[in-house]
Amino acid sequence: MREPNQNNNLKILSVSDLNNSAKRLLEKNYSSIWIQGEVTNFRAYDSGHWYFKIKDDSSEIQCVMFRFRNNSANMQPLDGDQLILNGSISMYVAKGTYQFQVDSIEYAGEGVLLKNFEALKRKLQAEGYFDDEKKVSMPSLPQHIVVVTSPNGAVIQDIRNVLNRRAPLINVSLIPCLVQGEGSEESILKTFSQIKKLQVINNIDAIIFARGGGSLEDLWSFNSEKLANEIYNLKIPTISAIGHETDFTICDFVSDLRAPTPSAAAEIISESYLETQTNLKETFESLVNTLRNKISNSNNNLKILNKSLINPRTKLLQVHQKLDSFENLLSIIAKKILNKLRSDISLTYSELSKYNPAQKILISKQEIKSNQGMLEKNIQSSIELKKGKFSRLVGEMNSLSPLNVLSRGYSITKNKKTGKIIRSKKDYSPGDVVTTKVSESTFDSKILKN
Repeated sequence: MREPNQNNNLKILSVSDLNNSAKRLLEKNYSSIWIQGEVTNFRAYDSGHWYFKIKDDSSEIQCVMFRFRNNSANMQPLDGDQLILNGSISMYVAKGTYQFQVDSIEYAGEGVLLKNFEALKRKLQAEGYFDDEKKVSMPSLPQHIVVVTSPNGAVIQDIRNVLNRRAPLINVSLIPCLVQGEGSEESILKTFSQIKKLQVINNIDAIIFARGGGSLEDLWSFNSEKLANEIYNLKIPTISAIGHETDFTICDFVSDLRAPTPSAAAEIISESYLETQTNLKETFESLVNTLRNKISNSNNNLKILNKSLINPRTKLLQVHQKLDSFENLLSIIAKKILNKLRSDISLTYSELSKYNPAQKILISKQEIKSNQGMLEKNIQSSIELKKGKFSRLVGEMNSLSPLNVLSRGYSITKNKKTGKIIRSKKDYSPGDVVTTKVSESTFDSKILKN
């Protein structure tokens, strides 16, 4: 073993000392720094800690974000995300490896916008903003529509061209606004106050929100939560025509209908007019054909009638003869009916005489008088029977009455204190007051001794 060189003051360190020294050095010089890179090998452990690597084109570094830090993160990173991380360098002394301890996360570039878009989309979807049952149906034949877009772009001209060609009767009102860049969100939101004023003056059947294609950043004004609230609370049908067919915004999801392009939105609005024009054309052709057939059939009928026509004078004579024949027949029938009625009246009078009311009344009086006599006899007989039965019952009751017993010299004595009838010496005590009832009176007595 080589002896330490005391002259060079060589100090031999343990591995732990070296790692701890390096740890302190790193933490001192690289605290609260920012790094940027792509996420790879992301792992979320049951402990709640996140472990991943951040890399660029030529190198990578191990990162850790402990649970007490990542609880405040808006979302969990995924492999491939571009992140800007704030934290500090530290060393894992046990293995002699250093790592970046993450305190906070931000998303870089368009990835930030995309993450925010997805987060807002999930939030609004959970709150029911995109539910189909809450969508408003498009009007069948709209007369007045409003287009919210830039007045300088080709969008409004494309919409007008389509509507002029397909449905020229539709009145189009432009509410101009900024559709991208600084202040565009506020500009779009201000259009809603104009929409409400215009709705009062001239009823609006539908609204188209439109602009051309662009990047996610260009379309960002249409990913506003405030804009989603305004559209959701509108009672007017809305169509979102933002960007190209592959572009999607929050405005698309919350609107009642999405069109892949502004021109397509105009085609959707005017579709019912084309269908109506087609139906009118088919109806017109059908009416023309029907009318032609009617005229042809009428001409044929006229020709047939013309051949069958006879001299009007001859026709009138035939009618007069028929009238005379009908008059004679009517006279005969009337006489028969009159004779029949006379016969029926005579027969009816004869039958009615049998039911003379005076005769009926006399018979009824006799029956009533006879029934009255019988009723009086029955009542008197019933009364006599009841009197006899009553007398027998009274006699029986008197024979059982205690008063009848008392009239023969008996009495009833009660203890005034207890109210019980005294039947033996157990029912009273010396000093008790008793009440004695005889046939016609009652008197009190006091017990002096047994």
